[in-house]
Amino acid sequence: MKVYGRIMLVLAVLAASAIHAQQINLPQTRNAALRYWMAFAEMQDRNVDDSTTKLMEDVLAGTAQWDEQRLGPIVTANEAAIHTLQRGTALPECNWGLEYDRGSSMSIGHLPRARTLARLNALYGARQMAQGNAEGAAITWLAGLHFAQHVAKDLSLIAVLSAKPAMMANLHLLSLAVESGRMNAETLQKVRAQITGFPKDGLDFLSAVKYEAWADEAALKYLTEGNFQERYKTGFSQAPPPAATAPTEADIAVYRQLMKDLVTAFQMPYEQTKARLQQVEATINSAHPAIQAIMPNYSRLNENRREVALALHNLERTLGMSR
Repeated sequence: MKVYGRIMLVLAVLAASAIHAQQINLPQTRNAALRYWMAFAEMQDRNVDDSTTKLMEDVLAGTAQWDEQRLGPIVTANEAAIHTLQRGTALPECNWGLEYDRGSSMSIGHLPRARTLARLNALYGARQMAQGNAEGAAITWLAGLHFAQHVAKDLSLIAVLSAKPAMMANLHLLSLAVESGRMNAETLQKVRAQITGFPKDGLDFLSAVKYEAWADEAALKYLTEGNFQERYKTGFSQAPPPAATAPTEADIAVYRQLMKDLVTAFQMPYEQTKARLQQVEATINSAHPAIQAIMPNYSRLNENRREVALALHNLERTLGMSR
């Protein structure tokens, strides 16, 4: 009877615990960035020599076969981080929590970790493919593409350019896998369904230009306050041109018009953007020295945009898709 009584007591406690658990509303999140921050914390740093780094690059480029002995331990050590990243890409929102009110002093320390984690994820897919798990590899690379889009989100050109290598590696490896004929019809349909929702350029280059306009205008305004010479040196690591003075309101108005023209240009197809940029660059060359110094190379950005768009188009063509 004593044993029976103890069993009943345990069952009663468990039942009460279950009822209590049902009454708890566990907090949920829709923000993928929170998962990514967790993934960064789970990453395991490993010393990698130059030859192993070169092998990684070759595998990501599709020019070398997977090497389990050399690359397997690196991926295994980071599987927890990779899986956390992949769960994050299933969430509908991504807010990195950046301190926009700090302007050019805003921290973007997540970008180096994001670049590393994106490479690890793409390598994980290469490993799955080498092990004969084509469906798993496709899911991994699709997650990598979504992650790249999240890395580029709500930030200036540095973010979209940080996201580009991940986007290119995943697109390229996925294209090679589709071309190999090792993916079944169901997996191919999953890939098509995911790719359909992607922007035609793969990444949101237009938004990056808009955020760049905001960031660089804040930097120009910073130069109008205090000691122009010292602030210019701090910002550009060199002295301003002789006789240069702080930008005026008229100079900042010129900058705003330039950025409006650039935003218009990046809404056009590649060739039209290229032609429009030649006109904008002529105006930049006659603008205030600080404007010339602060302006990124938008023609180069357009070339990066074209590379990603072509890689996405190649995957779509391989999948038998058209836009």
